[in-house]
Amino acid sequence: MRTFVTQDEQKRLSELEMMKKSLELQLQEMAKTVEAQQEQIAMARRDPLTGLRNRAGVAEQINAILKAGGKGAFFIMDMDNFKAVNDTYGHIEGDKVLVRFAKALRKSLEPGDLAARLGGDEFILFTQGEKDRTYLKEKASAMIRQIERELVSPGRLVRVTVSMGIALAPQDGITFEALYGNGDKALYFVKNDGKNGFRFFDETSNGKEKKDAPKASLAEIKKRLREKKMEGSFVVEYNNFEKIYRFMERNIAREKREVQCVLFTVEEPVDRVMGKYEMQRQMEILEQAVTSSLRKGDVTTNYSSCQMLTLLMDVNKKNASMVINRILEKYKKEIGEDALTINCEVEQLMPDEELV
Repeated sequence: MRTFVTQDEQKRLSELEMMKKSLELQLQEMAKTVEAQQEQIAMARRDPLTGLRNRAGVAEQINAILKAGGKGAFFIMDMDNFKAVNDTYGHIEGDKVLVRFAKALRKSLEPGDLAARLGGDEFILFTQGEKDRTYLKEKASAMIRQIERELVSPGRLVRVTVSMGIALAPQDGITFEALYGNGDKALYFVKNDGKNGFRFFDETSNGKEKKDAPKASLAEIKKRLREKKMEGSFVVEYNNFEKIYRFMERNIAREKREVQCVLFTVEEPVDRVMGKYEMQRQMEILEQAVTSSLRKGDVTTNYSSCQMLTLLMDVNKKNASMVINRILEKYKKEIGEDALTINCEVEQLMPDEELV
């Protein structure tokens, strides 16, 4: 039997066909948009010069590994005499050196390793899993040799070497920020101990071993003091915090400054027994929330395994409450459902009449 299609049906079929083609085009455009957005996200997590991950990209990955209970070794390194390369041969040559450093670092990667350029001439490598110290020493030495071979340049008189600090997870920290901080302390030790080498965090003056820094000129000391850019508040050891506290007591009266002293206490729930590493993780997240929320003039210290002490400079009590709420919101957002109760005490720092 022959089927006849009316004009209205033909028109409807044509409209449906056009709608189908239009929908297909929209889906194609949406796919292109999603792909472009994914590329932009990937690019935002990469260092444009070297192609390695940047700080934000690698911090996110390392924190995810550590949050899942992962272990590993955090190597932080920078180049000795890199400033001299820039000053002598210019920033174009300096950029070439950074690219070659990254190339050498890639050659040192093993399955599961993460490498990144944090900024300037500062690079890191994180190797996953529990490794013995002999293996890590061999890995550090091999990386340094590989990088220095890559950095040799005919005709360039400035010799570029590598200094490296090593922090272990979970012993020296269970967040990227903690490992970075302790690895950086070990790196600073190497810089002051003659450069061109490596050191574990627990072998520095913060751990087992203590050495006097070599003699230096005032210009060298000022350069070292200004090498690391400061973000957020000062984080100092308690004995240094105490000196700053006493210093402020002497000066706030004559300078008419308002300073608030804040104590954060992480309360352990009565229905839950917390292990050492869990409380350490809570404190590291709290410290991160505190330091990232404060200004460069504020000062923070770890008073105990569950308390942080902070000086808020030039802030009244009302504004101090706003700062505290911002800190607690960051802490809760980062730690999620594992967030514990944090009690906060605030008192205005008053001049000690005996010290004025």
